[in-house]
Amino acid sequence: MSSLPLAPEAGAKSSETNLSVGDVVLRILCGGAALIVLSMLVLLIGVVLKLSWLAFETIGFNFLVDSDWNPVMSEFGSLAFVYGTLLTSAISMVIAIPLGVGTAAFLSEIATEWMRKVGSFLVEMLAAIPSVIYGFWGVLVLAPLMNQVYEWMGVQSYGGVGVLSASLVLAIMIVPYIAAVAFDVCRAVPRAQREASYALGATRWQTIWSVVLPYARPGIVAGCFLALGRALGETMAVTMMIGNSNKIEFSLGALGNTISSVIANEFNEAPTELCRSSLAGLAMILLIVSIGVNFFARMLLNHMSQMGGKPFIPDWLAFWRKKSALASDAAAQPAPTQEGAPGIVPTGTPPAPITADDSPRTILPTDTGTGNFINHVMTGVLGSCMVITGGCLLLILGYIVMRGVTALDWEFFTELPRPIGELGGGMANALVGSLIVVGLATLIAVPVGLLAAIYLTEYRQSKIGPVVRFVAELLTGVPSIVVGIFAYTLVVRPMGHFSGWAGAIALAFIMIPIVMRASEEALRLVPDALRQASYALGASRWQTVWHVVLPAARPAIITAVCLAISRVAGETAPLMLTAVGNNFWAGPNDWTPTLPVNIFNFAMSADDNQIRQAWAAALVLLVVVMLLNFGIRFLTGKRLVQAAHAE
Repeated sequence: MSSLPLAPEAGAKSSETNLSVGDVVLRILCGGAALIVLSMLVLLIGVVLKLSWLAFETIGFNFLVDSDWNPVMSEFGSLAFVYGTLLTSAISMVIAIPLGVGTAAFLSEIATEWMRKVGSFLVEMLAAIPSVIYGFWGVLVLAPLMNQVYEWMGVQSYGGVGVLSASLVLAIMIVPYIAAVAFDVCRAVPRAQREASYALGATRWQTIWSVVLPYARPGIVAGCFLALGRALGETMAVTMMIGNSNKIEFSLGALGNTISSVIANEFNEAPTELCRSSLAGLAMILLIVSIGVNFFARMLLNHMSQMGGKPFIPDWLAFWRKKSALASDAAAQPAPTQEGAPGIVPTGTPPAPITADDSPRTILPTDTGTGNFINHVMTGVLGSCMVITGGCLLLILGYIVMRGVTALDWEFFTELPRPIGELGGGMANALVGSLIVVGLATLIAVPVGLLAAIYLTEYRQSKIGPVVRFVAELLTGVPSIVVGIFAYTLVVRPMGHFSGWAGAIALAFIMIPIVMRASEEALRLVPDALRQASYALGASRWQTVWHVVLPAARPAIITAVCLAISRVAGETAPLMLTAVGNNFWAGPNDWTPTLPVNIFNFAMSADDNQIRQAWAAALVLLVVVMLLNFGIRFLTGKRLVQAAHAE
């Protein structure tokens, strides 16, 4: 038996000296997939930099400091777009951080079990809505409301769109990112920290403010940076809401433009190669900033996980030392407890914090003083954050369902779009086109992502494994508009025309890191005892992977693939630069229509019939994405890997 290959983590030399042909092929395929993931980031930077080099070489430093943008006069300055990107991101973060952290604190520390499940579900649903639907809802619902607000305030308005309106929509979009990460890190705070706080007489709010949030600060900051990276790269919702003005204005109702929005609006119609290169230069700036923000966030999260959740600066210790000293002094004076025995009477009101193991919670006597009043007030404040977050979701979903159901009919699924001015028609070509593009992207992404995940789990001694994993995490934060430029340069320009293949490659680029990371987690759940048993029976590594590991992890892998599909099903920005679309039937070799791009085009139309079609398309897209996100999760996500309990 000494000649049999051992489990990967055992690292026995005999497993390397008795490799079968299948083992060699498996290692080559998995290693090649890992190298593909590793090279994706380098290739992305290289392709975008090459396309933008003409602008940097021709315009020089003025490209970064000038605000004039006039393609006709060959004037290209990025300052106005950088300003719009930073301003919308800053305003949205100011709004989203309190809401997100407040929602997370309420769900983690105050909400009952059923409230926590419902609240978490609503937060996940809010994150799953495609950005083009946010923009569509913003244009037709939020903008008219903002226009009335501006008129009431006496502020010049441009139909309700502008920087502030775009920032509001952007804030709603990034709240779930902050809330989800903050909730996880708050739940990771050790139970002993809370109980020590309550034992010293702190109220629930004092415990949240002085113990839980400081302890979870690194993770919360990391979540905020992840949300910032999402805000910086958002394209469709901002494009539809910001007004697309290439000027820097300082007013409440000012119009503006961001890096992503100007690329989406002008890239395909760039009159000169210098203009297209300048737009690629904007994409390069956005890419560098996004990678930097995501890199810092990932480093914070990795540091926190390695430290077991230990905070960087436990600044609450000084406060509790003082409380401990007071408690020690009080201990010297015997006082009757509720049972009549000498001791200290606790003064806090810890109302059963939710613990990680859901064990019974300790209830201490109620404090009737000022601390208890503040505790009730802040409980209401945190609950309001949850209500606002959930209310935004219900408002958006309710409006889309109400308008979409009335616009949906059988013609939508069977007919082509009608010309402007004609009634009726549908989006049958866009439905088929979306299936083609997403299907091709899945066929490309799933093998690469799954093989890379196998490499990370079955060849754990590889030195490049952690690097591949970290690069994949960075790739998940790359703005989709930058991926569109990448696919345009790599596929559209050599082919000489737009196509569904270019769109599929762009979507596959987005899917690969998602499939890899989710599949890796699924494969790690397979007990090592199953691998050892397979090796002990004489199976080779490839036989163990194919007949033992993958079947055991199949449900979770299917869920990972469906989640990746749901992530790209609503993507619009990269398809606008690659597949483009038309109003006729088309295959992957032609301009391929897709549902998200049609929603964007029809939503910006002045034709009532096209707007009606856009509502129907938004409802269909939303239902598909929600089913992929939660239907598969309910069917297989709650079932752990089938072999997880085999031991």
